[in-house]
Amino acid sequence: MKNLLNTEQLRLKYNPDAIIEEIDICFEKNLDKLRTSIGHPDSVLSKYKSDSQLSFLDTQQKNNDLVDEVSSLLKDTIYFMLLPKNKRTNVTKTMRSYYSALVNNQLVRIKLLLEDKELGVARHKTDSNSKHKGVEQVFSILTMVMKTLEYENAYRKRLPRSGYLTGLQISMGSFFMFLKKINMNQKNQITLVQQIFDDFKVDWDAGDRGNIKLSLIQPALEYFKATQDEILSISGSIFSKNINDTILSNLIDQAIILKKKIRRF
Repeated sequence: MKNLLNTEQLRLKYNPDAIIEEIDICFEKNLDKLRTSIGHPDSVLSKYKSDSQLSFLDTQQKNNDLVDEVSSLLKDTIYFMLLPKNKRTNVTKTMRSYYSALVNNQLVRIKLLLEDKELGVARHKTDSNSKHKGVEQVFSILTMVMKTLEYENAYRKRLPRSGYLTGLQISMGSFFMFLKKINMNQKNQITLVQQIFDDFKVDWDAGDRGNIKLSLIQPALEYFKATQDEILSISGSIFSKNINDTILSNLIDQAIILKKKIRRF
């Protein structure tokens, strides 16, 4: 336990908050540029707006809403687009190392607690049936949290090696899913990505249309689907008769929040 860092010490070691803050600042600085890039009349996104039955004013508003929604899905992507390739890789490695250490440390701490079934009591052979109901409930809660962390720990061990495209792939999953939702075909998706990357002068080597499909769209959707499938399965994997519905609901909510946060990189 002596060498086991707590969460605050891990933050000091990896400084993830500085990266999160840089992402927020970068998005604010470049939002107008992104909106101009995807919202001008020649953009393929302009083909996807309200039908011709609406008034010009309504159509204009609908198009602005669409630009705003697409822009919001590229918050992390803008940050990675503006980084050189080597820095992009380093950011992904740093954030993944932080979250892996966080999950592992919390797992170790919970398992140490769960090893001692007599926390809060001083049992003897003569009263071996005595129970501490409060601690039993705490153990049930910790067991549920442990399951969540074990799933994440296993997932992180399966992650492929970080590369200069990893940050873009992960951050663009919801973007590509939205484009599919509005029925944008893959040809136009690729054109839109090329347009954005050209406007932001992205540092990468896979700029042709075939590579955008293989290097960005497919892996981005795979990352996104893996996370969404696991989020949908959480309520079925976290259950205990010893925990009331309110606490159980909170545990599920927190598990989803944890998954979304650490799957961001």
